[in-house]
This record gives sequence, structure tokens and C-alpha cells, in this order.
Amino acid sequence: MKKIVMIISIFSILIGLYACDSLKDYTEDILALEADVLSAIPNHINADFEFSELDEYDVTFTWKEKATKDVFRYVSPFYDEEGILYVTIKRGKTEKTFHKIITLLSYESGYNQNVMYLDLDVSIDAVTKETYERVSVKIETVKNGQRVIDHETSEAGLRGRGNSTWFVYEKKPFRLRFDKNTSVLGMKEAKNYVLLAEYADKSLIRNVITQKMASRFSTINYALDVRFVELYVNNDYRGVYVLTEHVENHPNKLNLASIAGTLNTHYFFELDMRFYEQNEVEGFDWFLVDRHAYQIKDPDPDELLYTGQHTNYLASKMYELEEALIQKQGYQQLLNVNQAIDFFLIHEISKNVDVGWSSVFMIKRQNGPIEYGPLWDFDFAYGNADYIDYGPENWYGMRTWKNRMFILMMQIPEIRTQFKERFHMFYEDILPDVIALIETLGTSLNESAERNFTRWPILTSYIWPNPWQMVNRTTYSEQISYVRGYVMDRTSWMRIEMNTSRYTQGIFGD
Repeated sequence: MKKIVMIISIFSILIGLYACDSLKDYTEDILALEADVLSAIPNHINADFEFSELDEYDVTFTWKEKATKDVFRYVSPFYDEEGILYVTIKRGKTEKTFHKIITLLSYESGYNQNVMYLDLDVSIDAVTKETYERVSVKIETVKNGQRVIDHETSEAGLRGRGNSTWFVYEKKPFRLRFDKNTSVLGMKEAKNYVLLAEYADKSLIRNVITQKMASRFSTINYALDVRFVELYVNNDYRGVYVLTEHVENHPNKLNLASIAGTLNTHYFFELDMRFYEQNEVEGFDWFLVDRHAYQIKDPDPDELLYTGQHTNYLASKMYELEEALIQKQGYQQLLNVNQAIDFFLIHEISKNVDVGWSSVFMIKRQNGPIEYGPLWDFDFAYGNADYIDYGPENWYGMRTWKNRMFILMMQIPEIRTQFKERFHMFYEDILPDVIALIETLGTSLNESAERNFTRWPILTSYIWPNPWQMVNRTTYSEQISYVRGYVMDRTSWMRIEMNTSRYTQGIFGD
């Protein structure tokens, strides 16, 4: 009984203390905190944030009318956003709100100041495309104004990658493979990553803006994570790279349950016309549909249960789709039409050279239609390919010598109507953000781009396949302006052309 009385007494005292505290005026105490609170808020925020010294106070953060208690919860915006962060501090009956102008950084912002250090036992010149060299990796970044080590390991390998980008350019792209699934810079855990050199893309941003654009289309099955890093190999500065996910079937990515012993399973495959250059053989993991070459990635052709019957099965589905598109009926059950339209719309907006050549990835789901994606390889897009009709005018991917399936799709009046509707959605809802993204990315990369082009002094040089309009722009800001202007001019032309009788009739040029 005495214990119960004691507990009640203690409880009553606590209630009394709380009541007294809730009635007390803490105005002077809170106002005295203002300078320290504001100075503790980073100017650039790119991670969760809290005040560790204010345990006796209730703290509320408000950003863009969204409030969170105790901790500011970082969510990457589409592009860097400047705005007012409100901090409300409350104790007792007193509540005061302070504010500070901050910039909320996106994952892709150059202001994150990501740096990757790779240490090899061999010279970088000894790195080949065929063999992984053991490499130690250290990645640093700036989080809320403080430089930190994001990841460090010696359990990784490095090799070269790419085709023309590997053999033609001095600044080489690489494949980075960790020994186990690893998350770096907030990206999804995986073993395989790619370091894109972006040597011929003097804006450095073409691949990045494409993935960001794809992320705004709900139908696109997967938009790759991308991060800018400045790369050092054996303490030699190699410039600005785009660190991105490797395109693959992985539980944390596409997550396709491909079963090699089953014909009707999930397939992941690629349109790759390099089949003819590489003297590949049709029939096992390669097949042809109207002379267009496709390679199966999953199920893995190296698995024992994989046979040529898998190739025949998938080829038959592609032939069935082609015939349905030619006949203009029955294709809705064989193709995810809405998704394919958005995939090719991004290709057409960017006028990507590879739309009918390679890096066009596709998925055939078990008992499901064929889909397109992920998007990949857009450095020779947005007016950066002098060996094609690269200007902002004229159609590209649906012309008779480009992507076979896209051509057939666009000969169907209903699909042309849907394509036009999706473009207008993009023009009204997404394009303004893409333009702002280009501008903010360019600004955030100014300092790192200056170091890149000091290491690789090419801004005044012709780098294949730069058109003359790019060569004539000899500063980094002018390269950013070129991409921005291209997107605006291209979409303006498309908008006007879609309202002509030529488009209505499906006349796209030769």
C-alpha cells in the first residue's frame, strides 16, 4: 500500500512539474537560441538534419508547407531548390519560429562534391576491357556542409567498358564491381556500377537529364540512379564522371524472376545491331526479326538449363508482335503500348542516335506483353552527333531506316494520337522542370567542370562527333546553354509539327 501511495505521489509531482513548465514563459530562453539555431542549419542540405542540443524543446521543421517533428527528413528534389526553411521551437507556453534561406540539393547536384579515389596495383594504362584489376575504393562526399567518407573498401575490381568511348577517347569509361552488394552515395545496393567518362559530351549532363526525365514518367519501368563524381585513379585526377547503375536484371533493380529451365518466363533482352560488326551467330542467345538483331541477357545463357529453345520462343513472340503491328490489330495484348510510347517519346525528344542501333533494352514478362527499358546511352543525343540529321527539326526514330518496332507503331493512327497526347503532357507538366534541371545542374557543376576541362582541355577542340554548333561554344556555360536551347527548340518543333496534316497521315520523312 505504501508503495502505491509513493508511486502516486511521484506521479503527482511529475504532473505538477509538467504543469508548471507548460505555464512558464520561455521567450527569453528561446530567443537566445536564435543565432545558434540559424548558424547550425547548413546552407546546403542533402541529408537528414536535427539539433542534438535541444532535447528540452519541441522542434518542428517546415519546408514547402510540409512539417516534420524533431528531424528534418531529407527527400531529394528533382533539382536543387532554394527556399525558406522554417524552424519552430516550443517549450511551455512559448513558441517561436525562425527561418533561413537554404538550398535543398538533389542527389545529382554538383554541390554534393562527390569524390571517388581508386587505387590500383597496376597503371591505369594497363586496365583492359577483358580483365578486372583489384582496386581499393574510397568515396567522399559533403553532407550538410561536412566532408565525410561515404564508403571505403578494398573488395572491388575495375575494368574498362564501352565501344567507341573506350577505343577513341583519352578519358576512359570503366566498370566498377564490388565483391558483394554495396550501396554508395545513396544508390541501391548492387555489385556492378558504371563510370561514364562523358568525354564527347562537353555539357557532362546528357545521360543524367535523360534518367531524370525518365523518372517523371510513371510508365517507364526503371530510371537509373546517377551521381556526379570527380575521379582519382592512383592519385591522378581523371575529371568528372557520371557514376550510374549497370543495366542488369537484379533483385534491387528490375527484379525479374527469369528461370532458365522454363520457356514461358521473364526475359530481358537488347536490340543490338553490333551483331553484324561482331560476327555473332544467330540461334542461341541471339535472334533476328526482319534483320534486326536482339541478344538475350536473362535468363542467363550461361546457365546449364538455358537452350536455344529460349531464343526461338522469344523470337516467335517478337514476330507475333511485328505482325500484329503490321496488321494494326491485336497488338494491345502483345505490347505495353503506353509504356512503349513514353520510351520512344524520350528517344525522339532527345533525337538519340542509338534508337535503332543498340542499347535499346526490352522486357518480356511471363504471360505478359513486351515492354521497353531501361533507357541507356544518351551521350550522342540532344544535338551531339554530326553524322546524323542532328538538328532540332525533323523526325528521327520512326523514319524508315531507324527503329523497326517504333516505325510500325507510328503507322497506326490510334498510336499516333496517343503519342501526341503524351507529348503534350510532357510539354505542359515535365518540360519546365527539365529546363530548370539543365540550368541548375550546369550551375552546380561549374567548379568541377573547370577542373575537368583543365585536365582535358577540349572545349575549343572538335571531339567526334561534336557538330560545329558545339565546337563553336568554347566555355562550359555555353555547352549547358546549347543543351537547354536544343531541348526547347526540339520540343517547339515537335509541338508545331504534330498539328500538321503530315503527322496526322503518318508522314515522317524518308
